[in-house]
Amino acid sequence: MQNEATPTPINAEDRIVIIGVNTILGELILDRLERNPKIQEFWSIDLHPPKTSKKFKKLRFLKMDLIEPGADAKLAEKLKEIGATVLVHATSKNNPSLQWVNAHELEVIGTLNMVSAAKAAQIRKFVFCSTTAVYGASPKNPNYIAESAPLDPHPVAHFVRDKVEAEKQVASLHQDAPQILITTLRFSLIVGPRSKNYFTELFRRRIVPTLLGYDPLMQFLSEDDAADALEKAVLEDFRGIFNIVGRGVVPLSYALREANKVGFPIAGFVAYPVIQILWNLQLLSVPGRLLDYFRYLWVADGEKAKRVMNFEPKMSSKEAFVEFAKYRRLEDYKGEFKASSRLKREDQGEAQAARKSG
Repeated sequence: MQNEATPTPINAEDRIVIIGVNTILGELILDRLERNPKIQEFWSIDLHPPKTSKKFKKLRFLKMDLIEPGADAKLAEKLKEIGATVLVHATSKNNPSLQWVNAHELEVIGTLNMVSAAKAAQIRKFVFCSTTAVYGASPKNPNYIAESAPLDPHPVAHFVRDKVEAEKQVASLHQDAPQILITTLRFSLIVGPRSKNYFTELFRRRIVPTLLGYDPLMQFLSEDDAADALEKAVLEDFRGIFNIVGRGVVPLSYALREANKVGFPIAGFVAYPVIQILWNLQLLSVPGRLLDYFRYLWVADGEKAKRVMNFEPKMSSKEAFVEFAKYRRLEDYKGEFKASSRLKREDQGEAQAARKSG
């Protein structure tokens, strides 16, 4: 465990490199750096440029495949050419993937290459975006999990296992290069108009499967609060691991009601295999192996971020979810309105054709 450090203001000479610009956290930090008057330019090294790259005037994009053989040496060379001092690792996947081997390479091998390159390029600071899911979901978890808690030792889901392994790679960087300031941010579920993760995708459906007899407490973070925390970690210096979470909790049953969704309770012994099959067929966004996160507690404690980083979310978990639910209902209404308009046009077309034929 790294020692906590007193925050220092942004160094105007820092040269910031973002990896993972097409994730929600990557998109959010690009927006913040672009708007910050103290930042003159920043870089992204990735396989694909940002989806909205034309709006970024300060961004300098360099194309590179981070999991190809020799990627660590190539990345180190690029970092040296830039004179990079701050490397932001935001490549963590938002959703489980059927292509779990490719996902493993991106999360674990990609992180290994970034860690190796950071050491070789002798960067000053490494900011790593992780998730509170690494603690695991278990009936043995405390009400609020602190950063000192062990990570899930044997995660069943590949999605979580890769993130645990990636954290171990970052921990090795602290052991091998203690002079590098490492900040690890473990985010709870991020919800908002731009967020597309396994949870927000599940709420696109009218009927949401749940586990019979369980109503777990969930923790949510608004996109703006997630951006605030990441921007703070990039522009100021904080050594250590920090849970970045919304205040309070929300029962899953409340989330369903607020989003105008219908829960469909399924007995556990049936739910796990059936939902895994539906996920394999891509009919659900949540695999059966991830169902423990909809059954047991995995709520994290955000006090350390408040104490050390002076970060406190503007929105509670409830407020963040309510805003997301409003957006989701509006999107559902737009979809229904478009479908209704299309059917009306089709009916009018058929009526006109019938009159002409008559």
